[in-house]
Amino acid sequence: MGLKITPVSDVCGAEISGIDVTAPLAPEDVAAIEAAFNRHKVLVIKEQPMTARQLADFSANFGPLQAHVQTAYQHPEVPEVVQMTNKKADGTFDEVGAARGAAPKTRDGWHSDLSFERQPAKATLLHSIEVPNSGGNTCFSNTTMAYAALPEDVKQRLDGLQAEFVYGQAKRNPLAAKAAEALKGKAKTETVAIQPVVVRHVATGEPAIFANPYTTSHILGLPEDESEALIELLTDQMEDLAFRWEHEWSAGDTLMWDNRGGLMHSGRMDYPRDQARRFIRTTVSGGELMPFKMSA
Repeated sequence: MGLKITPVSDVCGAEISGIDVTAPLAPEDVAAIEAAFNRHKVLVIKEQPMTARQLADFSANFGPLQAHVQTAYQHPEVPEVVQMTNKKADGTFDEVGAARGAAPKTRDGWHSDLSFERQPAKATLLHSIEVPNSGGNTCFSNTTMAYAALPEDVKQRLDGLQAEFVYGQAKRNPLAAKAAEALKGKAKTETVAIQPVVVRHVATGEPAIFANPYTTSHILGLPEDESEALIELLTDQMEDLAFRWEHEWSAGDTLMWDNRGGLMHSGRMDYPRDQARRFIRTTVSGGELMPFKMSA
């Protein structure tokens, strides 16, 4: 049948079908998927179960893989793969595990992966192994569209601003801070970065909101109340349903999303606590972000 790319919404997202992602890909298919990724920001592969090794091999088509700052999450046989679950070893609910990439309120969870590192991730690939029978969607906001819709005076206020990004910053999400408490030594010092509030996407050149409620601690050079008000304003913008789409998971689904500016994601925690939610994840390495200047 051959590779098929089908948009899933007018906001972002496209489904990849017609190929076996557990097998080696033809170079032309890799190039087509890369182009679709840049255009649609998040790609969906439906119900193709993968092992950790297969996920790592598929992910490596799009760049070098990097390990997570939390080595405790690494897959025992494939260290490039991170394990994610809401269950502890004894089967009880793991509040911290459930909150990774999510927040009790979806609004507080918007972020791009590894934004707290000097060189944030290019892409995240998340593969579902076991999912609850309801809830737990992953939500996306197109922050290129969100930025374009801002009033001009707000764009002027944002121009040239930088912010501090911190892994597990506790101001808006105390659960995330619990995960950060486990970091020690060098790993902790590598989870703080200064990034532009508005970035220019490295592949498309489009400006997009990059500051977010989940990992941005404050905007540099502004009083605390003004910084908080501006982050709240940007959060309101990315919360707007006009810029959002969400994926309802089935076992065996894979999502691949962009972290270089133009997309934020947040996980819903509205699933039954007695049902398991298990995923594996890879991260494709990225590079330094490009700041956006209105005069440039």
